[in-house]
Amino acid sequence: MPFDTNEQIRAAAGQALRKMIQIKGDNVFTWAEIDQGFEVNGTKIHFATKAAGIFKPQQLTDGAALSVKQVKPSRPGRIAPYDDKDLGEGVVVYKLQKEGSKSPFNAVLEQAFKRQVPLIFFRGLADGLYEAFYPVFIDTFSYDRGETTMVFEKLDHEAGLEANVVAEIPVAYGSGIRKTRLHQRAFRQRVLMAYGLRCALTNLPLVELLEAAHIVADSRGGIPSVSNGIAMTTFHHTAFERNLMGIDPDGKIILSEQVLATRDGPMFSHGLLEMEGRRIRFPSTELHHPNRDFLAQRFDEFLKAQ
Repeated sequence: MPFDTNEQIRAAAGQALRKMIQIKGDNVFTWAEIDQGFEVNGTKIHFATKAAGIFKPQQLTDGAALSVKQVKPSRPGRIAPYDDKDLGEGVVVYKLQKEGSKSPFNAVLEQAFKRQVPLIFFRGLADGLYEAFYPVFIDTFSYDRGETTMVFEKLDHEAGLEANVVAEIPVAYGSGIRKTRLHQRAFRQRVLMAYGLRCALTNLPLVELLEAAHIVADSRGGIPSVSNGIAMTTFHHTAFERNLMGIDPDGKIILSEQVLATRDGPMFSHGLLEMEGRRIRFPSTELHHPNRDFLAQRFDEFLKAQ
Protein backbone atom coordinates (compact mmCIF):
# COMPACT_ATOMS: atom_id res chain seq x y z
CA MET A 1 0.00 0.00 0.00
CA PRO A 2 1.48 3.39 -0.94
CA PHE A 3 2.24 5.96 1.72
CA ASP A 4 -0.13 8.92 1.90
CA THR A 5 2.32 11.60 3.02
CA ASN A 6 5.73 12.14 4.51
CA GLU A 7 3.91 13.53 7.54
CA GLN A 8 2.24 10.15 8.02
CA ILE A 9 5.63 8.42 8.21
CA ARG A 10 7.06 10.98 10.62
CA ALA A 11 3.98 10.85 12.83
CA ALA A 12 4.09 7.05 12.85
CA ALA A 13 7.77 7.12 13.85
CA GLY A 14 7.07 9.48 16.74
CA GLN A 15 4.06 7.48 17.93
CA ALA A 16 5.99 4.21 17.73
CA LEU A 17 8.89 5.65 19.74
CA ARG A 18 6.57 7.05 22.40
CA LYS A 19 4.85 3.67 22.68
CA MET A 20 8.23 1.96 23.11
CA ILE A 21 9.10 4.44 25.86
CA GLN A 22 5.82 3.89 27.70
CA ILE A 23 6.09 0.12 27.50
CA LYS A 24 9.70 0.02 28.67
CA GLY A 25 9.27 2.67 31.35
CA ASP A 26 12.12 4.92 30.23
CA ASN A 27 13.78 6.22 27.07
CA VAL A 28 17.05 4.27 27.07
CA PHE A 29 17.37 1.61 24.37
CA THR A 30 19.93 -0.82 23.05
CA TRP A 31 20.74 -0.76 19.35
CA ALA A 32 18.90 -4.07 18.95
CA GLU A 33 15.71 -2.44 20.27
CA ILE A 34 16.09 0.59 18.01
CA ASP A 35 16.83 -1.62 15.02
CA GLN A 36 13.36 -3.20 15.25
CA GLY A 37 11.98 -0.09 13.55
CA PHE A 38 8.30 0.64 13.07
CA GLU A 39 5.57 -0.07 10.53
CA VAL A 40 3.46 2.12 8.27
CA ASN A 41 0.77 0.41 6.21
CA GLY A 42 2.44 -2.96 6.73
CA THR A 43 5.90 -1.80 5.64
CA LYS A 44 8.80 -1.83 8.09
CA ILE A 45 10.81 1.39 8.32
CA HIS A 46 14.01 1.82 10.33
CA PHE A 47 14.43 4.50 12.97
CA ALA A 48 18.14 4.84 12.22
CA THR A 49 21.09 3.09 10.65
CA LYS A 50 24.12 1.74 12.46
CA ALA A 51 26.50 2.89 9.73
CA ALA A 52 25.83 6.63 9.91
CA GLY A 53 24.64 9.23 12.41
CA ILE A 54 22.25 10.99 10.03
CA PHE A 55 19.42 8.87 8.60
CA LYS A 56 16.68 9.30 6.02
CA PRO A 57 14.71 6.17 5.06
CA GLN A 58 14.03 5.68 1.38
CA GLN A 59 10.27 5.93 2.02
CA LEU A 60 10.62 9.64 2.85
CA THR A 61 10.48 11.71 -0.32
CA ASP A 62 10.81 15.23 1.09
CA GLY A 63 14.61 15.01 1.26
CA ALA A 64 14.75 15.60 5.03
CA ALA A 65 16.28 13.35 7.68
CA LEU A 66 14.19 11.28 10.11
CA SER A 67 16.75 10.83 12.87
CA VAL A 68 20.15 11.81 14.20
CA LYS A 69 22.31 9.39 16.19
CA GLN A 70 25.15 10.40 18.49
CA VAL A 71 27.88 7.89 19.34
CA LYS A 72 29.63 7.69 22.70
CA PRO A 73 32.13 4.81 22.79
CA SER A 74 32.71 3.27 26.21
CA ARG A 75 35.33 0.67 25.39
CA PRO A 76 39.00 1.59 26.01
CA GLY A 77 40.80 2.95 22.98
CA ARG A 78 37.68 4.00 21.10
CA ILE A 79 36.83 7.66 20.53
CA ALA A 80 33.79 9.39 19.07
CA PRO A 81 34.25 10.36 15.40
CA TYR A 82 32.81 13.85 15.99
CA ASP A 83 33.14 16.33 18.85
CA ASP A 84 29.45 16.93 19.57
CA LYS A 85 28.58 19.02 22.60
CA ASP A 86 25.59 18.90 24.94
CA LEU A 87 25.18 22.45 26.23
CA GLY A 88 22.95 21.32 29.06
CA GLU A 89 19.81 23.35 28.37
CA GLY A 90 18.20 21.16 25.77
CA VAL A 91 20.70 22.31 23.16
CA VAL A 92 23.08 19.97 21.36
CA VAL A 93 25.79 21.11 18.97
CA TYR A 94 25.96 18.35 16.37
CA LYS A 95 28.92 18.27 14.00
CA LEU A 96 28.31 17.90 10.28
CA GLN A 97 30.22 15.41 8.19
CA LYS A 98 33.57 16.77 7.02
CA GLU A 99 32.57 16.79 3.31
CA GLY A 100 30.38 19.83 3.95
CA SER A 101 27.78 20.62 1.30
CA LYS A 102 29.02 17.68 -0.80
CA SER A 103 27.83 15.17 1.78
CA PRO A 104 24.38 13.64 1.09
CA PHE A 105 23.98 13.11 4.85
CA ASN A 106 24.52 16.81 5.54
CA ALA A 107 22.06 17.60 2.74
CA VAL A 108 19.18 15.70 4.38
CA LEU A 109 19.97 17.41 7.68
CA GLU A 110 19.93 20.77 5.92
CA GLN A 111 16.49 19.95 4.51
CA ALA A 112 15.28 19.04 7.99
CA PHE A 113 16.42 22.49 9.11
CA LYS A 114 14.75 24.30 6.20
CA ARG A 115 11.49 22.39 6.57
CA GLN A 116 11.58 22.42 10.39
CA VAL A 117 10.44 18.80 10.56
CA PRO A 118 10.57 16.95 13.88
CA LEU A 119 13.55 14.62 14.26
CA ILE A 120 14.30 11.70 16.54
CA PHE A 121 17.56 12.15 18.44
CA PHE A 122 19.40 9.10 19.77
CA ARG A 123 21.89 10.43 22.31
CA GLY A 124 24.81 8.07 22.81
CA LEU A 125 25.35 6.86 26.38
CA ALA A 126 27.77 3.99 25.73
CA ASP A 127 28.55 1.43 23.03
CA GLY A 128 25.23 0.34 21.57
CA LEU A 129 23.18 2.24 24.18
CA TYR A 130 21.12 5.34 23.40
CA GLU A 131 18.80 7.80 25.09
CA ALA A 132 15.92 8.65 22.73
CA PHE A 133 14.28 12.07 22.38
CA TYR A 134 11.37 13.21 20.25
CA PRO A 135 10.62 15.74 18.89
CA VAL A 136 13.93 17.51 18.33
CA PHE A 137 14.33 20.40 15.90
CA ILE A 138 17.32 21.95 14.15
CA ASP A 139 17.55 25.58 15.22
CA THR A 140 20.69 26.64 13.33
CA PHE A 141 22.65 25.09 10.46
CA SER A 142 26.06 26.27 9.24
CA TYR A 143 28.41 24.75 6.69
CA ASP A 144 30.98 27.41 7.63
CA ARG A 145 31.12 26.24 11.25
CA GLY A 146 30.50 22.64 10.23
CA GLU A 147 27.76 22.17 12.80
CA THR A 148 24.09 22.43 13.65
CA THR A 149 22.33 23.21 16.91
CA MET A 150 19.41 21.01 17.87
CA VAL A 151 16.80 21.95 20.47
CA PHE A 152 14.64 19.51 22.39
CA GLU A 153 11.46 21.45 21.73
CA LYS A 154 10.43 23.65 18.82
CA LEU A 155 10.64 27.31 19.79
CA ASP A 156 8.78 30.23 18.29
CA HIS A 157 10.78 32.98 16.59
CA GLU A 158 11.12 35.11 19.72
CA ALA A 159 12.45 32.22 21.79
CA GLY A 160 14.79 30.82 19.12
CA LEU A 161 18.56 30.84 19.32
CA GLU A 162 20.63 33.23 17.25
CA ALA A 163 23.58 31.53 15.56
CA ASN A 164 26.11 34.00 16.93
CA VAL A 165 25.23 33.34 20.60
CA VAL A 166 24.86 29.58 20.56
CA ALA A 167 28.46 28.97 21.65
CA GLU A 168 28.01 31.34 24.60
CA ILE A 169 25.19 29.44 26.30
CA PRO A 170 26.47 28.22 29.67
CA VAL A 171 26.03 24.69 30.92
CA ALA A 172 24.35 25.91 34.09
CA TYR A 173 20.87 27.40 34.04
CA GLY A 174 21.29 30.96 32.80
CA SER A 175 19.18 34.10 32.74
CA GLY A 176 16.91 35.68 30.16
CA ILE A 177 13.53 34.81 28.68
CA ARG A 178 15.02 32.83 25.80
CA LYS A 179 17.14 30.50 27.91
CA THR A 180 14.48 30.23 30.62
CA ARG A 181 11.88 29.01 28.16
CA LEU A 182 14.35 26.64 26.53
CA HIS A 183 15.37 25.23 29.90
CA GLN A 184 11.77 24.68 31.00
CA ARG A 185 10.73 22.90 27.83
CA ALA A 186 13.83 20.74 27.61
CA PHE A 187 13.67 19.80 31.30
CA ARG A 188 10.06 18.69 30.99
CA GLN A 189 10.73 16.61 27.89
CA ARG A 190 13.78 14.91 29.36
CA VAL A 191 12.11 14.07 32.67
CA LEU A 192 8.85 12.79 31.17
CA MET A 193 10.69 10.56 28.73
CA ALA A 194 12.98 9.24 31.46
CA TYR A 195 9.87 8.19 33.39
CA GLY A 196 8.36 6.46 30.38
CA LEU A 197 5.84 9.26 29.73
CA ARG A 198 3.99 8.16 32.87
CA CYS A 199 3.38 9.63 36.32
CA ALA A 200 5.86 8.26 38.86
CA LEU A 201 3.12 8.11 41.51
CA THR A 202 0.05 6.84 39.65
CA ASN A 203 1.47 5.47 36.38
CA LEU A 204 -0.96 7.71 34.46
CA PRO A 205 0.09 7.73 30.77
CA LEU A 206 -1.68 10.93 29.65
CA VAL A 207 1.19 13.26 28.79
CA GLU A 208 -1.16 16.25 28.64
CA LEU A 209 -1.73 15.90 32.40
CA LEU A 210 1.94 15.38 33.33
CA GLU A 211 4.55 17.85 34.50
CA ALA A 212 8.21 17.63 35.43
CA ALA A 213 8.52 18.52 39.11
CA HIS A 214 11.83 19.90 40.32
CA ILE A 215 13.03 18.12 43.46
CA VAL A 216 15.19 21.10 44.41
CA ALA A 217 13.63 24.23 42.96
CA ASP A 218 15.45 26.58 40.60
CA SER A 219 15.15 29.30 43.22
CA ARG A 220 17.10 27.11 45.67
CA GLY A 221 19.87 26.22 43.25
CA GLY A 222 18.27 23.18 41.64
CA ILE A 223 19.94 22.00 38.44
CA PRO A 224 18.08 21.25 35.16
CA SER A 225 18.92 17.55 35.28
CA VAL A 226 16.77 14.42 35.07
CA SER A 227 18.19 13.43 38.48
CA ASN A 228 16.53 16.56 39.88
CA GLY A 229 13.13 15.82 38.39
CA ILE A 230 10.11 13.56 38.88
CA ALA A 231 7.22 13.07 36.45
CA MET A 232 3.92 13.87 38.18
CA THR A 233 0.38 14.82 37.34
CA THR A 234 -0.43 18.51 37.69
CA PHE A 235 -2.44 17.62 40.83
CA HIS A 236 0.44 15.87 42.59
CA HIS A 237 2.96 18.45 41.40
CA THR A 238 0.97 21.18 43.12
CA ALA A 239 0.71 19.12 46.32
CA PHE A 240 4.49 18.52 46.20
CA GLU A 241 5.31 22.20 45.65
CA ARG A 242 2.97 23.35 48.45
CA ASN A 243 4.46 20.85 50.92
CA LEU A 244 1.20 18.96 51.21
CA MET A 245 3.15 15.90 50.10
CA GLY A 246 6.78 14.94 50.63
CA ILE A 247 9.03 12.25 49.17
CA ASP A 248 11.82 10.86 51.33
CA PRO A 249 15.27 9.79 50.02
CA ASP A 250 13.98 6.25 49.41
CA GLY A 251 11.09 7.52 47.31
CA LYS A 252 8.47 6.99 50.02
CA ILE A 253 5.47 9.34 49.90
CA ILE A 254 4.56 11.13 53.12
CA LEU A 255 1.45 13.32 53.36
CA SER A 256 1.07 16.37 55.57
CA GLU A 257 -1.17 16.27 58.64
CA GLN A 258 -3.47 18.72 56.89
CA VAL A 259 -3.99 16.31 54.01
CA LEU A 260 -4.41 13.28 56.27
CA ALA A 261 -7.07 15.09 58.27
CA THR A 262 -9.05 16.02 55.18
CA ARG A 263 -11.98 13.92 53.99
CA ASP A 264 -13.58 14.62 50.65
CA GLY A 265 -14.76 12.71 47.59
CA PRO A 266 -13.28 9.64 45.87
CA MET A 267 -10.87 11.65 43.74
CA PHE A 268 -9.16 13.09 46.83
CA SER A 269 -9.21 9.74 48.58
CA HIS A 270 -7.81 7.67 45.72
CA GLY A 271 -5.70 10.42 44.20
CA LEU A 272 -3.89 11.57 47.33
CA LEU A 273 -4.83 9.93 50.64
CA GLU A 274 -4.05 6.44 49.36
CA MET A 275 -0.57 7.63 48.31
CA GLU A 276 0.57 7.73 51.96
CA GLY A 277 3.41 5.26 52.54
CA ARG A 278 3.74 4.22 48.91
CA ARG A 279 6.97 4.54 46.98
CA ILE A 280 7.23 6.34 43.69
CA ARG A 281 8.29 4.40 40.62
CA PHE A 282 11.89 5.11 39.71
CA PRO A 283 12.97 4.93 36.04
CA SER A 284 14.30 1.51 35.11
CA THR A 285 17.62 3.08 34.11
CA GLU A 286 19.68 3.93 37.20
CA LEU A 287 21.18 6.89 35.36
CA HIS A 288 17.78 8.60 35.64
CA HIS A 289 17.04 7.83 39.29
CA PRO A 290 16.34 10.83 41.53
CA ASN A 291 19.43 12.03 43.36
CA ARG A 292 19.17 10.93 47.01
CA ASP A 293 20.82 14.11 48.26
CA PHE A 294 18.31 16.22 46.33
CA LEU A 295 15.44 14.15 47.76
CA ALA A 296 16.84 14.50 51.28
CA GLN A 297 17.18 18.27 50.92
CA ARG A 298 13.65 18.63 49.61
CA PHE A 299 12.21 16.26 52.23
CA ASP A 300 13.84 18.31 54.97
CA GLU A 301 12.03 21.37 53.62
CA PHE A 302 8.76 19.42 53.72
CA LEU A 303 9.30 18.39 57.35
CA LYS A 304 10.17 21.95 58.40
CA ALA A 305 7.00 23.20 56.71
CA GLN A 306 4.93 20.92 58.92
